[in-house]
Amino acid sequence: MRALRVAFVAMSLAVALSGCTGESTGDPTQSGAPMPTIDPALIPDAAPADLLSVDPVSFDTGFGEYTFRVGDGPAWCTINHESNFVVCEQSEASAQYEPIPIPATCDFSYGYQVRLWAQAPSGSAVVDMPCSGGSYADPTDSKTLADREKLSVNGITCWVDQLNVRCDNEVGNYIALGPEIWALH
Repeated sequence: MRALRVAFVAMSLAVALSGCTGESTGDPTQSGAPMPTIDPALIPDAAPADLLSVDPVSFDTGFGEYTFRVGDGPAWCTINHESNFVVCEQSEASAQYEPIPIPATCDFSYGYQVRLWAQAPSGSAVVDMPCSGGSYADPTDSKTLADREKLSVNGITCWVDQLNVRCDNEVGNYIALGPEIWALH
């Protein structure tokens, strides 16, 4: 009986921890359901030349990641220095855009995280919308990247446009997230 309890606890822990990362579908348009449209005028365009560059050291979590809150908006982002990607996210309650259809391969939350790689990992898309069983990072004690400020780490640059964030890699791909928008390019 004790072995059965230990096995149950181990399995429960494995399932709970695997929900933190989830599967990545890469392309939210492959769910089969119609995709909500975002007014392109709401998505931040290329970074203005006069953005204030901030020192990434003040956003360092001490674990090879740089986490920041997005201006006065509900989103936050984490740049992972080691793996060379950024994840921007917000709670489902903060999203004011139409819910994005959940792909059949996702049993968790979908449409509230976007991810950009500096370079696409083998066999993966350079931008995607991960299936997520929870937040990638906890922004509770994170500093704020203010409107018209940018943060650059290891080939990824993120900048804030009012309530929204846009992150670009060096080859022209980007993600954007805010209460009314999401974008993968």
